[in-house]
Amino acid sequence: MLKTYTSPTAVSFNVRLADGHAHVAFIPHTLGGSSFSTSDVRLQEAIEKHHYFGRLIQLEATPSQQPVTAGVKGGSSEADNGKPKEMRFYSLADAKDYVAEQWDVSRTKLRTRAQIEEAALEHGVVVVIQN
Repeated sequence: MLKTYTSPTAVSFNVRLADGHAHVAFIPHTLGGSSFSTSDVRLQEAIEKHHYFGRLIQLEATPSQQPVTAGVKGGSSEADNGKPKEMRFYSLADAKDYVAEQWDVSRTKLRTRAQIEEAALEHGVVVVIQN
């Protein structure tokens, strides 16, 4: 299972694995903070045992793991009732990543919340940031 770890700052550190060490470097986000995703169970366990975990590093669900939608009863909500599909994200950076990867939109065109929401709406998706 893919797990995403987030941090309010750019983080990199080494972890001990059974067969050696691994360097973990979080990817910085334009709007602040950083994240690291992995599906390697051994690496996940090592990160969760590291002394940064819980203080500087948090485990966060990604939109691709648990898409939370409203008003969707199977199939496309746009075709069913004419309303755009609603996608919920835990942060603006997650929404930006989703829009950029899903529809191949340049990240330089997604600098503000309004730009992210507009790009998503062009593809029939309303972006909602959960607090």
